[in-house]
Amino acid sequence: IGPAQIEALYQYAKFQFECGNYSGAADYLYQYRALCTNSERSLNALWGKLAAEVLMQNWDIALEELNRLKEIIDSKVVHHFMYCVAPLSCL
Repeated sequence: IGPAQIEALYQYAKFQFECGNYSGAADYLYQYRALCTNSERSLNALWGKLAAEVLMQNWDIALEELNRLKEIIDSKVVHHFMYCVAPLSCL
Protein backbone atom coordinates (compact mmCIF):
# COMPACT_ATOMS: atom_id res chain seq x y z
CA ILE A 1 0.00 0.00 0.00
CA GLY A 2 1.35 3.39 -0.98
CA PRO A 3 0.61 6.97 0.09
CA ALA A 4 -2.03 7.39 -2.63
CA GLN A 5 -4.02 4.39 -1.39
CA ILE A 6 -3.74 5.55 2.21
CA GLU A 7 -4.98 9.01 1.21
CA ALA A 8 -7.86 7.38 -0.71
CA LEU A 9 -8.81 5.52 2.47
CA TYR A 10 -8.98 8.84 4.35
CA GLN A 11 -11.10 10.41 1.62
CA TYR A 12 -13.42 7.40 1.60
CA ALA A 13 -13.78 7.58 5.39
CA LYS A 14 -14.60 11.28 5.10
CA PHE A 15 -17.18 10.49 2.41
CA GLN A 16 -18.78 7.85 4.65
CA PHE A 17 -18.95 10.37 7.50
CA GLU A 18 -20.52 13.03 5.28
CA CYS A 19 -23.12 10.51 4.09
CA GLY A 20 -24.07 9.67 7.67
CA ASN A 21 -22.45 6.24 7.75
CA TYR A 22 -20.68 6.95 11.03
CA SER A 23 -19.96 3.31 11.77
CA GLY A 24 -18.17 2.85 8.46
CA ALA A 25 -16.36 6.15 8.88
CA ALA A 26 -15.13 5.16 12.35
CA ASP A 27 -13.86 1.81 11.04
CA TYR A 28 -12.07 3.36 8.07
CA LEU A 29 -10.56 6.13 10.18
CA TYR A 30 -9.24 3.52 12.61
CA GLN A 31 -7.60 1.66 9.72
CA TYR A 32 -6.28 4.92 8.28
CA ARG A 33 -4.62 5.86 11.57
CA ALA A 34 -2.89 2.47 11.66
CA LEU A 35 -1.38 3.12 8.22
CA CYS A 36 -0.83 6.87 8.30
CA THR A 37 2.66 8.28 8.87
CA ASN A 38 1.62 11.95 8.81
CA SER A 39 0.97 13.01 12.41
CA GLU A 40 -1.30 15.94 11.46
CA ARG A 41 -3.49 13.78 9.23
CA SER A 42 -3.58 11.10 11.89
CA LEU A 43 -4.74 13.70 14.40
CA ASN A 44 -7.48 14.83 11.99
CA ALA A 45 -8.58 11.22 11.63
CA LEU A 46 -8.73 10.86 15.41
CA TRP A 47 -10.97 13.94 15.67
CA GLY A 48 -13.18 12.43 12.97
CA LYS A 49 -13.34 9.10 14.75
CA LEU A 50 -14.30 10.86 17.98
CA ALA A 51 -17.08 12.74 16.18
CA ALA A 52 -18.37 9.52 14.61
CA GLU A 53 -18.41 7.71 17.95
CA VAL A 54 -20.26 10.61 19.60
CA LEU A 55 -22.84 10.71 16.80
CA MET A 56 -23.40 6.96 17.23
CA GLN A 57 -23.65 7.52 21.01
CA ASN A 58 -20.84 5.04 21.65
CA TRP A 59 -19.86 6.87 24.83
CA ASP A 60 -17.24 4.40 26.10
CA ILE A 61 -15.35 4.37 22.81
CA ALA A 62 -15.76 8.15 22.47
CA LEU A 63 -14.19 8.58 25.91
CA GLU A 64 -11.24 6.39 24.85
CA GLU A 65 -10.76 8.54 21.74
CA LEU A 66 -11.08 11.71 23.79
CA ASN A 67 -8.37 10.46 26.16
CA ARG A 68 -6.12 9.67 23.17
CA LEU A 69 -6.64 13.21 21.90
CA LYS A 70 -5.88 14.64 25.32
CA GLU A 71 -2.61 12.69 25.50
CA ILE A 72 -1.58 13.89 22.04
CA ILE A 73 -2.50 17.50 22.75
CA ASP A 74 -0.76 17.46 26.13
CA SER A 75 2.39 15.95 24.64
CA LYS A 76 2.44 18.56 21.86
CA VAL A 77 2.11 21.39 24.40
CA VAL A 78 4.93 19.99 26.55
CA HIS A 79 7.09 19.39 23.47
CA HIS A 80 6.41 22.93 22.22
CA PHE A 81 7.43 24.57 25.49
CA MET A 82 10.50 22.37 25.95
CA TYR A 83 11.99 23.71 22.72
CA CYS A 84 10.87 27.29 23.11
CA VAL A 85 13.81 29.67 23.58
CA ALA A 86 11.73 32.46 25.12
CA PRO A 87 8.81 30.72 26.86
CA LEU A 88 6.66 33.83 27.24
CA SER A 89 6.82 34.51 23.52
CA CYS A 90 5.50 31.01 22.84
CA LEU A 91 2.21 31.66 24.59
